Amino acid sequence: MSNFFRMTSILLFLSFLGGTTQAQSTDSLLVVDDIQFDVKEFHVDKATNELVINLFAISYSRDPREYKMNTFSTQILDQKKQPHFFSSIQMGNVQIKFEDKQNYLHYLLEEDKPVDIQVIVKDWKKTDKPFSVKLVFESSEEEGKFLEVPILLTK
Repeated sequence: MSNFFRMTSILLFLSFLGGTTQAQSTDSLLVVDDIQFDVKEFHVDKATNELVINLFAISYSRDPREYKMNTFSTQILDQKKQPHFFSSIQMGNVQIKFEDKQNYLHYLLEEDKPVDIQVIVKDWKKTDKPFSVKLVFESSEEEGKFLEVPILLTK
């Protein structure tokens, strides 16, 4: 019987440690307004001189949740901190091109389902190095209040 209690104590202790480790790892994640943002990859397509940035977003607490991105405030910064406008932004199956002059991209995020975000900048200079993407979207708690999320691009 004492073996049973000893094993139970060990299992409880290990499950506690496992939960603690998970909580520590999520502290370093970029989470804004219960949405996690992360960089999948980015590269410059040498054939077309396009900067292609692939991100993902995942909503943690609201199901479903409207994501309203302000497209003209969303920009890409180079190493000199010079802003560049996108040529196109695609979130899931919704795509907006800069020439469409559409102010907002609307997307319905489902809880715990990651969605891909792709940002493309045409005519990217080979001498410029991408530094960050600034996503701007409406707060879920206050209509009309927009949040800025700088996402660093590092390799």
